[in-house]
Amino acid sequence: MAAANTQSAEQDHFDLLPFIAIMMCLLGTLLLVTMSMAAINIGAGAGEGWVPEHDPGSKVPVLIEWDGKYAIWHSENGLQKIEDDFVEYAHVGTGWIRYDADALPTRVAGPQPNAMDPLIDYLESRRQSHYALFAVRPGGFATFRRFASRFEDHKIEIGSEPIDEGKPVRLILPKANLK
Repeated sequence: MAAANTQSAEQDHFDLLPFIAIMMCLLGTLLLVTMSMAAINIGAGAGEGWVPEHDPGSKVPVLIEWDGKYAIWHSENGLQKIEDDFVEYAHVGTGWIRYDADALPTRVAGPQPNAMDPLIDYLESRRQSHYALFAVRPGGFATFRRFASRFEDHKIEIGSEPIDEGKPVRLILPKANLK
């Protein structure tokens, strides 16, 4: 009779340890696959996509990357790299004198040359519907206020965000804003 009681006591329960071990292996495998896919998608070449808030009547941003020497304008025609060396000009008579940090003053005929003119003209003609959104890299932090003042002098609204050096950025506009 004692043997019968021992058998019934052993059959009253079953062990869940093998089931839990199999579930833990499955969860570990799923976590490994998920982390691998995330690492592939957010790898070394991954960039940032900025999505501006879309409200009715809101202005459309024009993305401009600034690294302290170059401004990269993200236009409808693709990327346009503009060198800006902060050359100073002085108006003398009918022309301009260029004061370069590395060279002697040079006379320049005609209107004051500025590589930023096409971009400023573009934004100035669309100031009611567009604004300048700057992606400022660490190399451009020191000169950004001086650079942005050119846009502010033309009454162009600006916005800015810091971004890591060398990290690609692009603007993702809703379909309603593309005009």
